Amino acid sequence: MNIERRWRVLAALSLARVGMGFQFQSVAATAPLLSDSLGFDQAQIGWLVGLYLLPGIAFALPGGMLGARFGDKRMVLSGLTLMIAGGLGFAFASDIVQASVARAVMGVGGAVLSVLLTKMVTDWFAGKELVLAMSILVNTWPIGIGIALLTQGALAQSVSWQAAFVATAAMAALGMVSVFFGYTPSPGAPIAQKVDLRRFARQEWILIGATAMPWMLYNAGYVLIVAFLPIYFVHSGLSLVAAGGFTAINTILTIASVQAGGLLVQRYGRANLLVHAGLAGWALATIGLVTSTAPLPWLIAAGLLGGLPAGVLVSLPGEVLHAESRSAGMGIFFTVNYVGMAMAPAIAGVIALRTASSAAPIWMAAACLAAAAGAFAIARWLQKSAAAPRR
Repeated sequence: MNIERRWRVLAALSLARVGMGFQFQSVAATAPLLSDSLGFDQAQIGWLVGLYLLPGIAFALPGGMLGARFGDKRMVLSGLTLMIAGGLGFAFASDIVQASVARAVMGVGGAVLSVLLTKMVTDWFAGKELVLAMSILVNTWPIGIGIALLTQGALAQSVSWQAAFVATAAMAALGMVSVFFGYTPSPGAPIAQKVDLRRFARQEWILIGATAMPWMLYNAGYVLIVAFLPIYFVHSGLSLVAAGGFTAINTILTIASVQAGGLLVQRYGRANLLVHAGLAGWALATIGLVTSTAPLPWLIAAGLLGGLPAGVLVSLPGEVLHAESRSAGMGIFFTVNYVGMAMAPAIAGVIALRTASSAAPIWMAAACLAAAAGAFAIARWLQKSAAAPRR
């Protein structure tokens, strides 16, 4: 009975997380109309895009701790309420200040969901199909982005840009219904409790920090590719439409490879080999993108290899945290992740400006992926050392 129930729970939580990707993409999908209607320039559009992620630095850890204190389901529903409020608030915004406040409210809700949905899935799947379950959950973000790419621009043009943001609120409301009726706590999950970070063992701090680093570097590389690859292609002579199409190919293939990675680990094991092969292959394919005169084969290779490590990397904290420390531990894990995702594009932009090279951010992405492989090796070594019996 629990086997069927945990997959139903995963489906309910995954639907809620699709709404995050759908809402994240809303500013980029409607950017031309926002510029025409509200006068937003490119810098302001970029600010609004990044503002969805920025609150995660401040709210990921408190979100996890509040989940432990008041219950995961209650806090996820609260996060979805913030996403609804932010979507509706943006639809009524008339200037950059109002839009920024609404976007930040969305981001706070999204940060709470990022932490607690991962923790809730870990509660149900720890020790059984965890990598496969995490691969499915991770995939909901690009799926939501893909749905937004297919629908929001057309909705904004045919109705209004406000309608696209109302649609993000509606998607969050659908996620709320899904979680309310579809989620029940795992039998092994701890009841609501007060969290005291001072009670974390030194070894737990070391392990959660070590497991967070490869996931942060992996996501930093992904964000750099998604953000800067279209610009690089345009500077290389492609049209804006062709550059967007090439980047979309990478996104679609990444969705497939994330799921393939989870299935491969579920069937054959060899998670460490899969991670190192995927990261090395993705880094080499990324370098090939900027050194070859025929980028399409490298783009396809990058998409097919890039998603393979995702399920294993996001499963790492579930392997080192006790059930009682998962909420706060996941908060720490995602705080580190949000710091990297927020800083990487800013650093890459400065490097690109000072070197006058549109390829510089892509090289930085390859470096992040190579560093992720090293960080993963260190995390595994620390896990092994912690598990070894003391003499």
